[in-house]
Amino acid sequence: MSPLTFHAEPLAPLRQRDEQALEDVFEDTQVEDIIADICTRLKQLHPEPCWDDDPFNFLSGYL
Repeated sequence: MSPLTFHAEPLAPLRQRDEQALEDVFEDTQVEDIIADICTRLKQLHPEPCWDDDPFNFLSGYL
């Protein structure tokens, strides 16, 4: 696995019903490990912050 870089919390975190569905599917003692891995992967999906982007650049044609 590559090193993990976190930029923000997920917009839609893993919910209790999701954890229950995982438990129902896997019916295994490793459910906690699976849930932890999914949460880690969800955090990796967030884009890097755009500190250098100009949020008003689209207005340049109108000003």
